[in-house]
Amino acid sequence: MTKSFFILLIIFLYITNAYQGDLAVMTEYYTEVHIVDALPNNDIPLTFHCASKDDDLGYHHPKVGDDFHFQFIPRIWFGHTLFFCHFWWGNKQANFDVYNHHLDVYCSWNVNTISCFWKVQGDGFYMGPSLYEVQKMHDWSQ
Repeated sequence: MTKSFFILLIIFLYITNAYQGDLAVMTEYYTEVHIVDALPNNDIPLTFHCASKDDDLGYHHPKVGDDFHFQFIPRIWFGHTLFFCHFWWGNKQANFDVYNHHLDVYCSWNVNTISCFWKVQGDGFYMGPSLYEVQKMHDWSQ
């Protein structure tokens, strides 16, 4: 009886602590992802569709220079947050994760914000902590 009670108490404390950890994260920081159309011109329009397991961010048709961005509170316990996008530009396309916890190293960290910037260019996709500090991450496929 005592052993069973002790095991149940440990499980209860673990679950309660994990849940409170997620609540603490909600008040401490959030993540924002920016996708900037840096293509050469608007002659061939860019289209992309982004989603996560829980949220569909829809289809977007930005103009050159437009900054589509979204914010979320990352999940740390019970799985990690992941957002992916599919991009089309003329006869080229690409699809990949625009956010997962492994990509945090390419983002900037502020007091309560993680900012990740994606720059869509004619030769591929660049990511970094700002639009001026990016590195190539993906190519277009045909």
